[in-house]
Amino acid sequence: MSTTVWTRVTAPGFHRWPNATGPRSYLADRHRHLFHLTVHVPVAHDDRDVEFHDLQDLIRTWWGPGTRECGPASCEDLARELWTFLQNDCHLTPSRVEVSEDGESGAIVTEVS
Repeated sequence: MSTTVWTRVTAPGFHRWPNATGPRSYLADRHRHLFHLTVHVPVAHDDRDVEFHDLQDLIRTWWGPGTRECGPASCEDLARELWTFLQNDCHLTPSRVEVSEDGESGAIVTEVS
């Protein structure tokens, strides 16, 4: 049996999909979302290796204050960037990082076994 804790932060941001064409060409323009950033971290005991609120603070630190300009970054890109920040700067190893647009569609990055 293993245990994982998770937390979610919702943060405003703008991005664009420069290669969008056809009926989705409007996505090439800068547009706003409420990004839902969810991080799962394995823990070794019930007193937690990382506190939920501390993990939320780390996610917010990575996102930055206010509305983030994400440029052409996709949900996949943002999930990988957040994973790398947590691993390299915070010495945490997530098992899963999810980024969605408005809680409706998104991407999940998981550890490879």
